[in-house]
Amino acid sequence: MNIIDADLSTLRKAAKRGRVRSAETQQLIDIIDGLEIGDAKAIVLGRNEKPEKIRARVAYAAKIIGKPLQIAIHEDRVLFALKEVKRRRGRPRKNP
Repeated sequence: MNIIDADLSTLRKAAKRGRVRSAETQQLIDIIDGLEIGDAKAIVLGRNEKPEKIRARVAYAAKIIGKPLQIAIHEDRVLFALKEVKRRRGRPRKNP
């Protein structure tokens, strides 16, 4: 093995070898990325699909792009929508 010095900018520009995502996960990422406040989507479960696994896949896709979601299971569907994040303004009050 031969270890040499390398340029840090080259490392940053190099393609990162990441996890290969399935077509379904990529589709979820695209849909979640296009969601706006007030929009909701539902995934109708197939014959052999478990709602818990689909819910986990939706949560994983949301985590990848950094968008908070509300996710629920209802009958044969997994529902999801953007979570409204309320931001506090100003400094917190000190209790007297």
